[in-house]
Amino acid sequence: MKKIESIDIWQNGTTKTATQLNVIGTGVVLSQSASFAWQLLTEEGHQVSQGNMGISGEEYKAWGANDDYVYEIVASDLNLVIVEPSEEVEESSEVSEE
Repeated sequence: MKKIESIDIWQNGTTKTATQLNVIGTGVVLSQSASFAWQLLTEEGHQVSQGNMGISGEEYKAWGANDDYVYEIVASDLNLVIVEPSEEVEESSEVSEE
């Protein structure tokens, strides 16, 4: 699961804010293609949107062993921005032992 820049989704007459992208592999044809299910989730983990997509050809060959690549393909296709934690945030969350 990856954090994304917040995006508002209209669901059942209410605006929900998606903050997470989840991608699950659903099928692979070795050396050819792979298919995935994606979900957009709220901060609390509630699904607000979902769908399926696949990669093949050069995209599939470029995948290798890095699953972050798949997240980037899905995010790009959905016009989402994956948020990477900054070093400043990571450092400020460390507990001092003094």
